[in-house]
Amino acid sequence: MLKVVIDTNVLLDGSTDDYNFGRRIIDEVIAGDVEAFANKATLAENKLLAKEKISDQGYLKRLDYYFGCLRLQEFGLRLNVVPEDAEDNKLVEAAVAAGADYLITADQHLLKLENYQGTKIVRPGQFWAEYEEGSEKGWGNG
Repeated sequence: MLKVVIDTNVLLDGSTDDYNFGRRIIDEVIAGDVEAFANKATLAENKLLAKEKISDQGYLKRLDYYFGCLRLQEFGLRLNVVPEDAEDNKLVEAAVAAGADYLITADQHLLKLENYQGTKIVRPGQFWAEYEEGSEKGWGNG
């Protein structure tokens, strides 16, 4: 099963419409077809910003299900691989700790890395295209 770390910006963008890639990815996590990971810092940020920035109660309920599906994974070391925005390092730490296949984000500082220790860093649309292509080839459950 694919392992992913999803940036907060993807979760927030998922509130825009039912066909948004972020929402589709979240639905795959809820369905159990993709395994999502976070650490305490990323989960706290996810919950805080969702509560502050999303007014759609139905989508907030969907995110609660998503949060319940997340697997917490802590990384013992602190990384400094995103010097432009030190806060982004916690996402990379979560991805490394989980051995994630993908870190899904719209953040330019993270996207510049492209890959870190085996984790591909991609936009939601790129992940979705690769996920659908992989599903047709039979990998994963999706």
